[in-house]
Amino acid sequence: MQKTLKIIILSVCILFGIFNQAKAEKNDDIERLGDLMMVMSPAYAWGMTVNEKDFDGTVQFAELMLSTQLAVEGIKAFNLEERPNHNNKRSFPSGHSAAAFSGAMFVHKRYGWKPALVPYAMGLITAWSRVETKAHYIHDTIAGAAISALFTWVLVDKYVPENVCINADTTGASITIKTKF
Repeated sequence: MQKTLKIIILSVCILFGIFNQAKAEKNDDIERLGDLMMVMSPAYAWGMTVNEKDFDGTVQFAELMLSTQLAVEGIKAFNLEERPNHNNKRSFPSGHSAAAFSGAMFVHKRYGWKPALVPYAMGLITAWSRVETKAHYIHDTIAGAAISALFTWVLVDKYVPENVCINADTTGASITIKTKF
C-alpha cells in the first residue's frame, strides 16, 4: 500500500510539472508538436513500466522525472540567460527537452536501446521544436538532455524480471529462470 501511494503522489507531481510547462498559449504548430512529444515520451516510458508490471521501475521513473524537473527549475530560477525570443530570462536549461529525454533515457537504461528509439525520436523533435520556435538555444536543449542523463544514470537500474534470479559470489555466478506451464 505504501509503495502504491508513493507512485501515485510522485506521478501527480510529475504530471503537474509537465502540464504546467505545456499550458502556455500556443500559436505555432511546431511548438504544439514539441509540447505533444514532451508529454508523449514520458507517457511512453510510464506505459512500459505498466506493460512490464514493473512497479519498481514506475517508482524509479517518477523519482527520475521529479528530480530532473526540480533541478531544471532550480537552475532556471537563477535567470542565467534570456530566451532567443526575448520572452524572459529562463532559457537555460530546456525543461521540455529534459522531460522528453528523461522518458527516452529511462527506457534505454531500464529496458534496452531498441524500445528507446521511439522516445529518443520524440526527444529530438521536442528539442528541435524549442530551437525552431526560438524558445531556446541549442545549448539549452543539450543541457536539458544532459541533466536527464545524469539523473537517469544515478536513479535508474536495469530491469530484471521477477522470474529471473541472478546470483553471484566469489566462487561464480548463476542465473535461474522460473516459468509456469
